[in-house]
Amino acid sequence: MANSLYPGLFKPIIVRNSRYNQHLGKAACIIEVGATGNTLDQAINSMKYLSKVMEEALK
Repeated sequence: MANSLYPGLFKPIIVRNSRYNQHLGKAACIIEVGATGNTLDQAINSMKYLSKVMEEALK
């Protein structure tokens, strides 16, 4: 969905066999935004794109 809406904007998903408390609630997931090379403003601004992807994916 992300690549169809915003080609090249999102990095590949890394699936790991780890738990970070997401097992404590139903349908929880961790979404990491930004990296060491990004500013806080860049991470915050990217949320409008992520929210659109999530909206489309959850329809």
